[in-house]
Amino acid sequence: MKLLKKLPYLTLSLSLLANITYPHSPEDDHKILQSEKADQAQETIKNPAKPTNPEAGRILKLQQELNITDEGGEFFFQFPGNLKVAPDGSIFIEDRDLLLRFSKNGKFLHNYFKKGKGPGEMNFELDYAFQDEKLIAISSNPMKIITFDFNGELLDEVTLHQSFFFFRFLFLKNNRLYFFRNERPQEGDKPEVLDAPYVLTSMDMKGQNLKKHLTLPYQIFVAGGALSGLGRMTTASYKNKYLFISNTEEYLVKVFDVESQKVLKSFTRKYKRVKPPKDYRWAGVYDRQGNRMGPPPPKYLYDISAMYIVNDSLWVRTSTKDPDKGYLMDVFEFDGSYADSFYLKTEGGIISTHENSIFIKETDENDLVSVVKYKIIG
Repeated sequence: MKLLKKLPYLTLSLSLLANITYPHSPEDDHKILQSEKADQAQETIKNPAKPTNPEAGRILKLQQELNITDEGGEFFFQFPGNLKVAPDGSIFIEDRDLLLRFSKNGKFLHNYFKKGKGPGEMNFELDYAFQDEKLIAISSNPMKIITFDFNGELLDEVTLHQSFFFFRFLFLKNNRLYFFRNERPQEGDKPEVLDAPYVLTSMDMKGQNLKKHLTLPYQIFVAGGALSGLGRMTTASYKNKYLFISNTEEYLVKVFDVESQKVLKSFTRKYKRVKPPKDYRWAGVYDRQGNRMGPPPPKYLYDISAMYIVNDSLWVRTSTKDPDKGYLMDVFEFDGSYADSFYLKTEGGIISTHENSIFIKETDENDLVSVVKYKIIG
C-alpha cells in the first residue's frame, strides 16, 4: 500500500471540584482542527466499520530479525524508546540519561549523552533528528540545540533564550525544527479548566525566527500548581512532509501538509467505543489520600492510542484489545481509505517502525530489557 500513491496532567478539599469552570463544553474541544489564519472546511472521509482487505481481523505474522541487548555492559536499558534509523542505517535509541547509536546489525557504537551544562553536555535530552551525517540533539535545563557528527564529535551548540511550557519535537525540515508547544495560561485561585492550545511551531537552527503553522484546541485542569491535560494527542510524520494528527477522544485523523501549510483532509471510520475497566486509573490531579480532584474522567477510552508509518501506510492502534489476539490495528492509505486491520500480539509495545519492520521493547523472565526488531510477514 503506497501512502503517496493516491495523493495529489496537591492537596485540596475534594469539594473544590464543584468549582471547576469550563470556558466551553468539552465536546467542543474535539470537533475541530483549525489553523490560525482561517477556519477552512475540509473534506472528511467516512469509512465503514470493515476495511477492504478480505483477510482483515487476522493476527499479524512477524519474524525476528534483530535483538539489541545491554549484555556488553557499556550501558543498561531501563526505558528504551524513541528509536530512529539514521540515513546510514545505524540505529539510535533514547533511554534515561542515554542517547545511543548502534550499527544496523545492533552493535553498540556510541553514547552521546553526557550529563551537565557544559559544551556538548545535556541535563535532559528531549529529542533528536538527523541532518545528513549529523545528529541534532535537543536538550533542556538549559535548552540547547547540539550538533554532533556520528562519531560523537561536537560540531555546534546553540543555547535557546526562551523555554516552552510543553515541547514535542516532530522533525527537521529545510533547516527548521518543527514541534508542538503549549503556552501555559495564567492560573486562578481555584480549580479550573483552562485553554492551552497546541501550536505547531518551527524555528531555525539558531532557535530564532519562530513561525506558527497550526493551532489545535486543547485544555488543562489546574489546581494549586498541579495540572493534568484533558485529552490526548498522537502524531505520525511521513517523510517530514505530511503530519498525521489525532487529538480527539473519538476516531478522527487529520492530514496536515507542511509545505502548503494546509489541512488536506480528515478521515474516520465507524468504530465501537471501548469503556475503561473498573480499575483503570486516568491521569489527573489527586489529593494525598488518593482521591481524584479532577478533571472528570471520560466515559470511554480514547479511540486512537498511537499511530505509525509502516510501508508507506498509516497504522492506527485502537482502544480495542482482545486478551488472546492483542491490540486491533487499523491500516489506512493516504487517500483516507480504510484498507486493512489486524491484531498485533507482542510481548511489549511498539517503540518505532522503519520500512517493513517494527521495533518492540521486550522484558524477559529475569526483567532484562531488550529492543527487538521484527520483519512484517503478513
